[in-house]
Amino acid sequence: MTLTKTHQTEYLLVIRLNNFLAIEAAFGADAARRAIDHLCRCAERQLGGIDLRRVDREEIELVARYPLMQCMPVASLVDTLCAALAAEPFRYKDQDILLSVSAGHAFAGGPVGRAQEHEARLRLAASCLSAGQLSGSCAESAALYRKDMAEAAVLLSRVRRGATFFTWRPVSRPDDGCAILYYEAALRRVGDTGEQIDCADGYAALERIGLAHLLDRLMIEDVVRELESDPAACLSVAISAQSLSLNLHGEGAGWTGLMDRLKRDPRLARRLVVEIGDNSAMPCFRDALAFVRALRALGVRISVARFGSGHASIGQLMALSPEVVKLDSPFMHTAYESERNRLRVGHLLGLARTISPTVIVDGVESPWHLHLAAEEGAEWVAGSHLGRPSLRRGWLNTDYGDSVAALAAFNSTLHQKPSGNVHSFSR
Repeated sequence: MTLTKTHQTEYLLVIRLNNFLAIEAAFGADAARRAIDHLCRCAERQLGGIDLRRVDREEIELVARYPLMQCMPVASLVDTLCAALAAEPFRYKDQDILLSVSAGHAFAGGPVGRAQEHEARLRLAASCLSAGQLSGSCAESAALYRKDMAEAAVLLSRVRRGATFFTWRPVSRPDDGCAILYYEAALRRVGDTGEQIDCADGYAALERIGLAHLLDRLMIEDVVRELESDPAACLSVAISAQSLSLNLHGEGAGWTGLMDRLKRDPRLARRLVVEIGDNSAMPCFRDALAFVRALRALGVRISVARFGSGHASIGQLMALSPEVVKLDSPFMHTAYESERNRLRVGHLLGLARTISPTVIVDGVESPWHLHLAAEEGAEWVAGSHLGRPSLRRGWLNTDYGDSVAALAAFNSTLHQKPSGNVHSFSR
């Protein structure tokens, strides 16, 4: 059936290439222009019939006639469109360049004027994605940007080709390694000789160029699929502080697919822990707070990693009110060096308990670390001494009764309120 004009809805879209200036500075003006041309072609391929109104350096202004705009929320469409545009590879002189894309929209319904342009730009301005400008010495920062882009592009390509995988690390009781709170996902790839290689360096490169959201979306999708495949699994996935926004690509155009999925099946949300990596600053704390509250309203638990070393202030952590706080591993690794370092672990544990009811001590790599964690009253620990990241899905080995008990313990533990007291865990 051919759609007539009455079945179509026209919207003005202003699409912005957020890292246009960074690409221009690092790869040259020709690369930046070609990136915009690439976006124009991709937008037409994604949307079908468009009227291209204007191309101005980092921005594309167009009117789209698209049937789906009538039957789905436009913000969801914009979110999906931006993700699709960023997913299409842009290759320049034998190098893949990743693109950061945001968009604003306004209903057209007739001739487009200043009012529609203003409305679309207001929605575009809500995007929290970084403009990606380079800092420091021009030559040095441009070289670093190119290096990071190459490393980030390789990692993202591996993920999209299925050449990476998750390993799973248990969070367990210090006195009972079989009492598992949940399993943490960690991204790995296979090295040239078959060894597992951590993808942390590639992820750090993505964060430095402001593009961690490209991988965060894929990782959360994969973890949610794991939850769908096994109703007994309770899993955690870490994402960047840069990605904490429901306005990622524009007003209301962030994480719409995830939110819809969790709304359709609340049982998934109740077994998911989203960990804030805290390796970088939050672009907009107000957005981060709204994002966390939206996830929590669906039943998702929030964890904050790198406590004691991360970017977030105590005030910000108290406002986020995470269900889980994880003590950064270097504090355990250096505790043996001096009495002051050892006492610091207990002090940080006490401080963390005033923020969250559940505190995890990371970095337990030896019997001495385990003894110290237990001596300081740690309830939950993680580290190679109790369980290295493994391809084996440990939750598959439990029988039905143990699975029910573990789920009940997970839910009761992560529903407690913060206090200065140590909370007990009962299976």
